[in-house]
Order: sequence, then structure tokens, then C-alpha cells
Amino acid sequence: MIMKKSLTALAIAASMGLMAADADAQMLKDIAEAGPNENIGPMPHEVPGDPSKMNIKQDKSTDIWRAEREPSGRAAGPMEVQRYQLQMENVGINTFYKLPVALTPEDLAAGEIDIAIFGAPTGALPGSHGSVWAPAEVRSTRDYGGYGDPKFPLSWIEYETLIAPFTILNAVDYGDAGMNAYNQAQTLEEIRRMTREVASIGAVPFVVGGDHSVPNGTFRGIVDVYGKKNVAFVHFDAHLDRDQNMGKFGTYYHSGTFMDRAFNEGMVEGRHIVQYGMATPVFGEDEYDAVAAQGGKVYHHHEIRRDGVEAIFDKIYEDLADIDLVYVSFDIDTFDMSYAPGTGSSSPIGARPEDLFPMLREFAATKTIVGVDFVEYNPFFDNAGKQTARLMRRTMFQFLTGIAMRKAGMEPDFVHPRVSGEP
Repeated sequence: MIMKKSLTALAIAASMGLMAADADAQMLKDIAEAGPNENIGPMPHEVPGDPSKMNIKQDKSTDIWRAEREPSGRAAGPMEVQRYQLQMENVGINTFYKLPVALTPEDLAAGEIDIAIFGAPTGALPGSHGSVWAPAEVRSTRDYGGYGDPKFPLSWIEYETLIAPFTILNAVDYGDAGMNAYNQAQTLEEIRRMTREVASIGAVPFVVGGDHSVPNGTFRGIVDVYGKKNVAFVHFDAHLDRDQNMGKFGTYYHSGTFMDRAFNEGMVEGRHIVQYGMATPVFGEDEYDAVAAQGGKVYHHHEIRRDGVEAIFDKIYEDLADIDLVYVSFDIDTFDMSYAPGTGSSSPIGARPEDLFPMLREFAATKTIVGVDFVEYNPFFDNAGKQTARLMRRTMFQFLTGIAMRKAGMEPDFVHPRVSGEP
């Protein structure tokens, strides 16, 4: 009986609470209805009269993110920043492959640099926000190698060739491109500037992204130097990354615009755009029809699995038979998600490193690589062992080894006899 009364009391209290809430709601409705209901004008970022344009203030305070510091007065050239001649990789200052650092074009020229690796920390897509941390993670992740000076023969050695590419190539860590966290377009323009800066002295920019909007800046920087329609674009990815409408939800630069924008602006011939590894659905077969109409080639995971990786690369060599200069854009989700969990758009169907690595190395030893980006690594999605960061760095290393082989005049398909099993 007491319990029943208690429940009744609670019900009455709850009812009174609901009545009070209804009264509050009605009061707000009455206030809103009596309000002036005026339109106070456009949002501050909009240009009055044209909401499609942004009103962006430009002064010293807004540009501080890309204002470079004054030179320190040192002589031009790469700087060795490690204290010891021989050290494990977890000791010392983190740079890509423990390489020396360069900060200016004068440093690159004085060091006769072949390869300048720099970060492009962008995260413009919903699954890619953590990608701004990718360059830092790739620099610091544990891996085999890094025993002191990169030119020391026991430092970084590629497994199948037994080549230490940094004994052949002059390479540096060129830092990171400036990032405007609130304006993706300006960040891409800075990435373009740094790419152009590296390419202008004849070095190869190795760009560590960042999400796959990065080539909107890097490829444009390459074309600035080498000219329109003089460079092929080879794209490794599980996704087609084509957006004929040139903008998702009204955005101008994202992971689906870089190839179509380059084609539409005359930066590259359609027949010189080659795509490898597609393993995810698109929004209709007309997307493939549009690529074919441009003259582009798409090699899907289905046909790669059916015909074999080597056979597909033979077709790619045929596709690019009339052009030697090549820019490569490599999305880490090209690999099956069991190998690369640390990416925002992973695919349960994809490439295996043991199949693709030899072909990437041979490709870099065959064609003249003028720029490479490695994108879509997201450390927040990686596992505790930093599996994807290690895979990212090993993928970069295949290209570095191939470029070193080309510089040394070696056969592109070389494998060391002791590794291949030959006597």
C-alpha cells in the first residue's frame, strides 16, 4: 500500500514536471513569434550579394602559418642533426630515415640533392582528419634500419636487391609544408610551392600526406616545372577517385578532383592517366565511361587477380610507351586492409605487399619518376604496432631503391643472386 502511494506521488510529480516543461516551451514559442524576425545579413565569411564567394582577410596575422623564419646565417647545404655516428632508430632526432635536414632551395642545390622528402599534413576528408599526423608518425615509427648515417652501408638495405639506396642517392628530409588548418585551398597552394621548389633544382619531391587531396597541389607544382602534357599520372588506389562534377558538397579540392581537374585544365593527356588497384564500388558505370572517353586506363583488382600483377604492369608500360616522365600518387589503401588498417577508407579487398613491392621498384627503375606522393595514412586508425606506418615507409623505400638503381645504371628487374636462390 505504501509502495502504491509512493508510485502515485512520483507520477504526480512527473506530471507536474511535464506541465512545467510544456509551459516553458509555449513561452519560447510566444517569444519567438513576437520577435522581429529580421535577416541580419550574410555570414561574415560570405561576400555580400554573392554567398558563393568567401571574404577572407589577408594580412600578416592570417599568413603567419606560412611565413618562413630568417636564415640562421649558416652555410648552405644539408644539416646533420644527429649526435652519434651509429645509433638505433629510437635514438636521436626523428627525420625521415634519419636523413639530414634541408630547409631552403640553396640547401638542396649545395647538397646536389636527388630526393627531398617532405610532409604534407592535410586532413580534409571525414575519414582523414587524423592524416595531419601522418608525416610525424612515418618519421618516428619503429622499423628495421636507421643504424646511424643513412650512407653507412648497414643502414637502410632493400631486402631483394641488397641495395642501400642512400649510398647512391643524396636525400634529405625537407620538413613539412605549412598547414592552414582552416583553409584547405591555401594549404594546397603551399604544398604546390614546396613541390615546385624541389622540382626546380632537378630533385624528386617525395611527399608524405595527408589525405588524397594532396595531388591537387603536388601535381600542379610538377607541371609548373615540367610543362603541360609532359608528365604522365599513375594512380595506385582501391578507389577510382574521379568526380566529373568537380566537387563533393560544393568543395573544390578533395580526393576525387585531382585527376579530372588536371585533365580538364590541360595539365595531362587523358591517355597518360593510368589507375591501378580499383576494388571499391562507384556511383554508376558512367563514371568508368567518362574515364574511357578521356582515354584513361583503369586496372581493377579483379583483372589484376585474374591476369597477375606482372602482366598488368606490362600493360602499363605499353600505356606509357610514348612518355618517360611520370608522377605517381600512391594511396596506402591500395593494400588490403589486413596489411593497412591505418587508413580512413580501407578496403577488405586489395593488393599484397609481396606482390606489389617488386613491381613498384622495377617501375621506378624503368621510368623517370619526377614526383611521388604517399597519402591517406591515418595514425588514429592504425594498430599498436604501427603496422600501416611501417608499410608506408617500406612502400616509399621501394621507390627510393628503384630510383637508386636507375641512377646506378642497373637492370630494373635486378634481384641479388643470394636472395633469388641462384648459385
